[in-house]
Amino acid sequence: MAADKFALEGLNKGIQAELAAYVFYNKCIKIIADEQLKATLRTLAFEEKEHYRILEGQYDSLVRSEMWVTYNDILKRPGLPDIDEKMEGVHNDLIDRVSESSTPRQVFEIALILEERAKNLYSDLAKKTTDPKGRETYEYLVKFESSHIAKINRLMEGVK
Repeated sequence: MAADKFALEGLNKGIQAELAAYVFYNKCIKIIADEQLKATLRTLAFEEKEHYRILEGQYDSLVRSEMWVTYNDILKRPGLPDIDEKMEGVHNDLIDRVSESSTPRQVFEIALILEERAKNLYSDLAKKTTDPKGRETYEYLVKFESSHIAKINRLMEGVK
């Protein structure tokens, strides 16, 4: 029996969302001058990379064993796939909007869109996923994306 097509498609969409956010934050780090903002962007990029690793691990597990595993078990696995330079060429119109002339406010507005898209995707997948471990993974990611949204909203208040 092949892995559940819906599950694999959902994980793939999540992987693409995390890659886009990771690439976006790294691009912003290169063009933003403010060191405090860069530190926040580095934290966000690191967290997106961890989300990517969770989703890649789930995808791998479903393809190999047709079973979901807990996200904690995935993060303990050695040799998880990482984001390499080739993946930094991920195309997304929102990423392409950022340039050296972008203001912190513009960066936050784009970040908010990316994070809200990911949160909505994971929320929808959590509702539709029947496996408890799969649902747990998506609910975990919904909480994380919600915390990113809250963090970005706080940062936006500081640049009004």
